[in-house]
Amino acid sequence: MTLMLQIENIKNKISGKISFNESLSKLSWFNLGGPAKILFRPKSLLELSIFLKEIKEIKEIKEIKVLGVGSNTLIRDGGFNGIIIKFGKSFSHISLFDPNTIIAGASVLDKNVSSFALKNSLSGFEFLSCIPGTIGGAVRMNSGCYDEDISKILTSVQAIDFNGNIKVIPVEKIKFKYRGSNLDNNLIFLSATFKGNKKKNEQIEEKTKKFLLLK
Repeated sequence: MTLMLQIENIKNKISGKISFNESLSKLSWFNLGGPAKILFRPKSLLELSIFLKEIKEIKEIKEIKVLGVGSNTLIRDGGFNGIIIKFGKSFSHISLFDPNTIIAGASVLDKNVSSFALKNSLSGFEFLSCIPGTIGGAVRMNSGCYDEDISKILTSVQAIDFNGNIKVIPVEKIKFKYRGSNLDNNLIFLSATFKGNKKKNEQIEEKTKKFLLLK
């Protein structure tokens, strides 16, 4: 069975868009890059799980990557000879778990988490206003600036492996380093949970403005 027929069989089980050889330049921060062999836009976590379980049976597929806004990714003109997963609205949720805790989907922009924290009088997220990316990439890279980074506010990350198994990883089990961690590359981040500190909005705004002026 050809790769196209195998993918068509998967298409019949999900409603998310699967396309072949679609240019990645329009999905990249820098508007550069060639096509992805396969581009998948899951509409839900269930679809993502089904897709991953099905795709692992296709031997021709060697690599799977998630593309956020592409602010820290350079895509070759020759494209990517594997699967690119692009998250949409289903993975851009953001909410309060409790008065000090924020849960944000992997495709939420970092600056939107900072703004949400401000609206809820939570400090610790100000530095995210300076990071041009999404929460998924921020966790992967341990993004930070001005002596602050993701490791200082993260409490857990919710992920799915390439076999379609969902995992919750507490921060205590993650070894962070400068712009990285020991988190497996075969994990796709779904969402992350963060803890902040209650402060007056004026104090949070002042700190955020200070960081933005330093950019």
